Amino acid sequence: MAAGPLRRPPKVPRPEPVPRVRGATVERLRPDDVDAFWSGKTLPLVEPDGPGTVVVTFCWRDPDAEQVLLFANRLTDETRLGDTLLERLPGTDLWHASYRMDSDWRASYSFLVQRTGEQAPWLAAGDQVALRAALDRGRPDPRNGATCRNRAGVLQSVVSLPDAPPQPWLLPRPDLARGAVTEHSGPDGRPTWLYEPPGVDPGQPLPLVVALDGEVWVGTQSLPTTLDNLLADGALGPVRAVLPSSGGRDARWAELGTDDGAGYVVDRLLPWVEQRRAVDRVAVAGQSLGGLTALRVGLLHPERIEAVVSHSASLWQDDLGALVDGFAERADRMGRAGELRVHLAHGRQEWVLAGPHQVLAERLRSAGVAVDAAEHNGGHDYAWWRGGIADGLRSVWGR
Repeated sequence: MAAGPLRRPPKVPRPEPVPRVRGATVERLRPDDVDAFWSGKTLPLVEPDGPGTVVVTFCWRDPDAEQVLLFANRLTDETRLGDTLLERLPGTDLWHASYRMDSDWRASYSFLVQRTGEQAPWLAAGDQVALRAALDRGRPDPRNGATCRNRAGVLQSVVSLPDAPPQPWLLPRPDLARGAVTEHSGPDGRPTWLYEPPGVDPGQPLPLVVALDGEVWVGTQSLPTTLDNLLADGALGPVRAVLPSSGGRDARWAELGTDDGAGYVVDRLLPWVEQRRAVDRVAVAGQSLGGLTALRVGLLHPERIEAVVSHSASLWQDDLGALVDGFAERADRMGRAGELRVHLAHGRQEWVLAGPHQVLAERLRSAGVAVDAAEHNGGHDYAWWRGGIADGLRSVWGR
């Protein structure tokens, strides 16, 4: 078994200061105006700024708060939490913080509150892992109906600025033919789900999407809904999907991003699927550690994998240089030279990952891989991954 990965990504401070500014609307508020401002208000408040930028103001009301922390994915720097502490409007219970952002930003966010006489939740954490666990359990914005859930299943709010890419395939549509999702005990006993598109003969060979972290994609993010919508719109042909569970946190860390994870997909999962469904080609999709695994599977096994969709791959753990260097020889030997397609996407706010992704894209192209590199103005975040998976599948297999 390959050595397990490092369990903690490097905590490199944000290279540029958080773009904090003064929000004009809140600056003009008087104490007597707060109730009227708050009544029926949809937040965060988005105000025009310069070309391509807006001022985004996050607000929270709490008369008993001592401090309020905004935790916005990769806007908040975990090494400098003070940069996203809200300030209180004097004489009121309104807390606020404003930031100048490019108008295509999308991110999940939540609030953590320290009440008078209590310790701040973000200070109670004893180490990096505990800190992140605390931050991931913040409270959503009661004035924002746009939400998603993080990997832990906690509901968070989502800010999508006016020029953020549309995500038209996320939500269930009434009166739409839906595929069937069935749960099974996978090749090693872990929960594994199979998706069968509507209106297709079960014996017909179809492309197969392997979606890692399947418990997320059949639970909080619903990849089957996205596949139904893509098919209905003609943006993607019929595909089957297998969605294996990660097996829990420890198994995920031990497996994803290592040769063990790649071996599991090719040597165990694919044969298990092929005993149950007809498969004619395979794409592997993953995020974070799953994105690293998807890349590793494609580079190691070009004889089985035609396409990879990778979001925010954990390249802090492995830059994949050795695999890329050996890919052309492996592909030539297997008669698959030039056939691997990769959709490689990262978030512009992921300062640890942005540079490595750009370098990897060039290395992959030099090795003969067809690469579609994409950058989203966001962080390490299902807020854009859940729409980005449709973009990735359309990139490698779309019509």
